[in-house]
Amino acid sequence: MVETGGSSWHQTNRGVSIYFTVYATLFFVVVILSKFLHDRPTLASFVPEAAMIILVGMFAGLIFHLLMGDENEAVESMLSFSPTVFFVVLLPPIIFNSGYHIQRDLFFRHIVPICLYACIGTILATSIMAIFLFVFNSLYASATFQPSFLELLTFGALISATDPVSTLAVFQAKQVDPHLFYLVFGESVINDAVGLILFEALAHTLEAFQDQPPALGPELAQFLFDFVVGFCGSMGLGLIMGLGVAWLFKTIDLRHTPLLELCLYVPMMYTPFFLAEIARLSGIVTV
Repeated sequence: MVETGGSSWHQTNRGVSIYFTVYATLFFVVVILSKFLHDRPTLASFVPEAAMIILVGMFAGLIFHLLMGDENEAVESMLSFSPTVFFVVLLPPIIFNSGYHIQRDLFFRHIVPICLYACIGTILATSIMAIFLFVFNSLYASATFQPSFLELLTFGALISATDPVSTLAVFQAKQVDPHLFYLVFGESVINDAVGLILFEALAHTLEAFQDQPPALGPELAQFLFDFVVGFCGSMGLGLIMGLGVAWLFKTIDLRHTPLLELCLYVPMMYTPFFLAEIARLSGIVTV
């Protein structure tokens, strides 16, 4: 038995083995059920793959709570996931894979509407959400919670970016017009970065407002500066890294050593992301 009462049960060999065995089993179940859905398009039209994965997670969490109790440290560790691991370890390969498999001709053909949807659409979604919450809070005000409009804008930026995984899966299954598919796909790729940069710029402005009396003009200029520099700087860094990798592959012939060529893809995914984070830019836009 694993000692679940101590604070370091997950640091033992047996605890780590159980931890990864559980996740490997869940991964195996998800793969089998995904194959089951792909073989039955009628059922997949009612239960998307993303919904199936959520149901598997909910069912696994219910089993853990029923078998091991609610106040068990092992259960809390099993059912928790570090956001740092996701953003630093898992996110760069996901973004890199999306960009690597994109059809560049269709993407750049619609780059203007994609950027309009991503930038203006995200800003509109942030503003509408902030206005809605401000009106709702004015009508149903609470004595213990009185957020400012800038705080509501920051929260709106946090939740404004959408990830239409299920929509794109349905588009791909129904084989819709490729132009429509890449409009939605391109917007979903860029709006994450726009939402993140907008959130960071608003958070910086919010911190400045809390430290000293607000000066709207300079802070607005600083907000626009942070937003433009963050977006353009991230794109510039990504362009430089892309040109550098292209020069590397053109200079060094790795066609006869495919294993070494494959190994280069790992630093290609992570190095631009880490450099952007070090420079306080957006790693998503850079990759």
